[in-house]
Formats: sequence, C-alpha cells, structure tokens
Amino acid sequence: MLFSNINGINKKKIVLLPHNNPDGDALGSSLALLFYLRKLKHDVDLISPTEYSESFKWLPGTEDILVFSEQTQSLVKKKIVNSDYVFFIDFNNLSRINNIRDFFLCSKAKKILIDHHPFPFYFDFMFSDPTVSATSILVFRFISYMNHLDKIDKEIATCLYVGLMTDTGYFRFPSVTSETHFIAGKLIDKGIDIDFIYHHIQEKYNENRLKLLSKALKKLKIIKKYRTAYTSIKASDINFYSYKQGDTEGIITYGLGIKNIVFSVFFFEEKENYPIKISFRSKGNFDVNFFARKHFGGGGHKNAAGGISEKSLSESIEYFLNIIPSYYKNLMFSI
Repeated sequence: MLFSNINGINKKKIVLLPHNNPDGDALGSSLALLFYLRKLKHDVDLISPTEYSESFKWLPGTEDILVFSEQTQSLVKKKIVNSDYVFFIDFNNLSRINNIRDFFLCSKAKKILIDHHPFPFYFDFMFSDPTVSATSILVFRFISYMNHLDKIDKEIATCLYVGLMTDTGYFRFPSVTSETHFIAGKLIDKGIDIDFIYHHIQEKYNENRLKLLSKALKKLKIIKKYRTAYTSIKASDINFYSYKQGDTEGIITYGLGIKNIVFSVFFFEEKENYPIKISFRSKGNFDVNFFARKHFGGGGHKNAAGGISEKSLSESIEYFLNIIPSYYKNLMFSI
C-alpha cells in the first residue's frame, strides 16, 4: 500500500525528519530521499530538529533544509500537522527529536521509519534492519523496491555515499558487508567525485575546533585496569573557543585509538544546567548500546552509542566511574 501511494499519481505532502544534531548518514539519507521524492512530484520538506555541522553544508540540497528554531517553530508545526507522510530517518525513538516531538500529537500523518538502530518503537510502516551498516543502505533498498534505481542521479548518489562513508568509518567497521561495497559501487557508477567528497568531509579542523580537541586531550584519563579512556568538555570551554555545531565530533575516537583500550567515553556539557551529552565507543564484544540504555537513558549500536545525564558534569563522571568496576570481566575479555 505504501509503495503504491508513494508511487501513485496523487501528489502527497511529505516531511522528512532526521534526528537531533544529524550526522552524515542522517543528512545523506534525508537529502537523497528529498531529491528522489521530488522527482516523483511530491511536495517534500526536510526538517532538521537542530542545527547540523558546518562540515556537511556543502552537500547538495542543504539550502532546502528547514532548521527548527524559535523563528521557524510555527512553520515547522504547520508542515508536520498538514503532512500525509512523515519519514523518521536514522533514528527510531522520539526522544531523538525532543524539540518537535509534541507536534505529532496533532498530526494524522502516516509515520514511516527508515533506520538501522535496534529496538525500534512502533511506526505505521517500518524499514528497519539493525544488521546494516548505514541507513543510507535502507534508502537505497527503498528506491530499489520502488523499481526506481534509474532515478538515482549524481546528487542522490553523492548524498547516499556520504552516509555510507561516514557511518562505516570509511568502510572499515565490522558492520561493513559485501552489500555495502556493492551499493558503493553502484553509487560510484553515477559519476560521483570520491576525491571531492573525501576532502570535504576531512577538511573540518578550524582553529577553534583544534583548540577544543587540545583541551579534551589534556583531560583524557586512562583506566588501564578496565581498558577504558574518558574525557570531557565543559560549557566554559566551548564559550571561550567560539563553539559551532560539530566542533566536538571525532574527539571520542582518540581514546579508542590507544593500545589495549576497548571502551572510550566523551562527556559534553554544551550548556550549563542542561543535560550532559555522553558518547560511547567500543571495540570487540563490549556492548555500549546495552551500557547506554541501562545507565544513561540512551542507546545506539553495539560499538557506538549515546546517552544523557541529568547530573552535573562532575557528578556524571563520578557516577560513570562507580559503574565501571561491575564491567571488569566484560572489558577485560573483549576481543
């Protein structure tokens, strides 16, 4: 029914919605769908619940993204309430769109999930597969199911490739399969410029971002007994260094790059008196999705997850340090 309605002659009002602070996969998947559904003559809006990183603003179609703010609040609500379909892209829990989730109480739109995270909430239509390495793969499958692979042009292929590249760690994470490379090959055949894409994603270190990274590395703590590394950034740090959305991306990977470390944690106090945002990364068998869900009201994937803490930054770190000893065996024997 969904495919026939989307593929039908009747024009639909469609809203595409990535999660808060959308990353490369969320933006790439959403922009690819934006271009594709507009080719089918639908009335499509892409709404971001928050600002997104400067490093992705070169992507085709970003000029059409409607970012939620106090100024756009009424327009965003109107578009959601009046839509026929809302696509939830690269997330499966409404807590990931906290700024606008209440708008759906007034909307009769059919809710469509396209996502690769485990344990999804219920939606009207679900394209959910936690075994794939990126939501961009599911968008490619969606277009394939519609028998429209011929509609993938250079712009759509570029967006999907960015999603694949960023969510697979440049095709090196364990979740990468032959299908991942097969789809990447199909996208390359559309004439995308891999060198251009790679350098635009990599060229992300401005002076302030490097200073924040330096600050985080100075605070980096290693707990050899538990094969764990952690660091943090305070609100005063980002105020001093003129923080922009995305400037803390990648900090967590430095801890995980240390020999014998299998668990890396980054605590981020973006604003004083706001919840502490926490990122978790792991190697091998240590399940940070379980860890984040159990202790920090979050979730994600086995080796990459996030959570929040309503405590202060120092209290959040202390709470974390008190938890870690109970995971001694898990951490010591993680491969």
